[in-house]
Amino acid sequence: MKPGRTVPAPRTTGRAPSRAGAPAPPAEADGAPPNPRRWHALAALAVGPFLSLFDQFCVNLAAPSINRSFTLSPFEFQAVVGGYSLVYGLGLITGGRLGDLFGRRRTYRLGLVLFAVTSLACALAWSPAVLIAARLAQGASAAVLQPQVLALIRVQFPPAERARALSWYGVSMSLGMICGQVLGGALPSWNLLDLGWRPVFLVAVPLCAIAHVAIARTAPADRAPRAGQGIDGAGIALSTGGFALLLLPLAALREGSFLPAGPVLLCAGALLLTAFAGHQVRRGRKNRTVLLPVRFFRGRTFGLGVLLNFLLYMSSVPFAVMLGLYLQDESHLSPAAAGLVFTPAAVAIAAGSRVSPALQRRHGVRALVAATALAAAGLAGALATVGLGTPDAVVLPLTVSFAVYGLGNGMIVPLLTGVVLAQVPPRDAGAGSGVLSTAQQLGAAAGIAVMGAFLYPAAAGVPLRYADAMGAGTALAVLGVLCAALLAAAARRRPAAD
Repeated sequence: MKPGRTVPAPRTTGRAPSRAGAPAPPAEADGAPPNPRRWHALAALAVGPFLSLFDQFCVNLAAPSINRSFTLSPFEFQAVVGGYSLVYGLGLITGGRLGDLFGRRRTYRLGLVLFAVTSLACALAWSPAVLIAARLAQGASAAVLQPQVLALIRVQFPPAERARALSWYGVSMSLGMICGQVLGGALPSWNLLDLGWRPVFLVAVPLCAIAHVAIARTAPADRAPRAGQGIDGAGIALSTGGFALLLLPLAALREGSFLPAGPVLLCAGALLLTAFAGHQVRRGRKNRTVLLPVRFFRGRTFGLGVLLNFLLYMSSVPFAVMLGLYLQDESHLSPAAAGLVFTPAAVAIAAGSRVSPALQRRHGVRALVAATALAAAGLAGALATVGLGTPDAVVLPLTVSFAVYGLGNGMIVPLLTGVVLAQVPPRDAGAGSGVLSTAQQLGAAAGIAVMGAFLYPAAAGVPLRYADAMGAGTALAVLGVLCAALLAAAARRRPAAD
């Protein structure tokens, strides 16, 4: 070395040295430069949660038209209505991990293509068997699509902006649920081009195409931090089997056939999920790829966040489903008119989701208390309306009550989602998103099952008990919202793991 010449200091990357000279994984941390077009990318990402919920709920009001077209058997009817949700819920954890393994943008674009193809197959179905197969495939596509959205929000937005991004995520999810109810009733009634119910499924095709192009132009291709490590096949089998054994008895409860096999299946599902957890621990100790990092649950905040999301969806989703049925069968509204009752709630949900980050920054936990009070007040109004009014005179009061509930619910959703995401390291964002979405699906299924137990009479030929079901559903929703708020307040007192 020549005199007077200095050796340049080694560059620092902010990453820990890799073992045995192996290349370090790509930097994916809150300190990394954010995507300059992240807000444009968010518009393309919002299509995923919107469509996932839209196609889950549109069939609730389109089902009578589909039934008239095909004359479905009871099994076929349940498969068309519930098959999507079942497969969607079973595949969410696996779908989230696929993004961690192969890149989230790539997996999101693949999910969009699959969702467009399966939606088109639903619209073109010429027999019940084809429609059922297409609906099941559509649910699997949604399971690939949905977890990537939260994962990309987690890694592309810095903590200071994440609450705003999550508010738009909450808007897209809530609007997907409400618009599914609205258009699911309206489109078959309009009978566009004499296509009946088929345009309900065609809605997804152009939206998927636009989002597929837009996300490629606005979000950079992410290098998968776990590329080449393979997929945990045994973990997929154990988790899918366990959740299937939990969801199927809940669906049977809605039909009044829970006993005696239901408790046995629930216990078997719990055993499989216990085996799944042990399998993940053993693979983690060997430094092998896991489907679900069990370390997420070592901190109490992540578990609380998952639980409170479960409670919120256990209360909100069944209430919306039951309200749609009540308005048609008891208030004798057409599907289109019943769907329009949800429009003010859609506007209220969007408004609540947008204002919640600013209110939370300014007022802290008090914003969550206010949101809970609004949601509870709306639900109490709905309960009083159903209990005191006649079915043909409750439409306007129910519309107002549901809008008040929607405002509070729209404020709660992004706050609670942030509780979970803050605890997930960027490299595991897909897996964390899959866990959160699975909890939401299980909560919705559990709530619908409980409400169905009140709705369906034990004896055949007896009218459905809408007053009992609406009362039970409203009470369940109030309880779920209050418990979620208490858990969220406890979780937010703990430091975030950003």
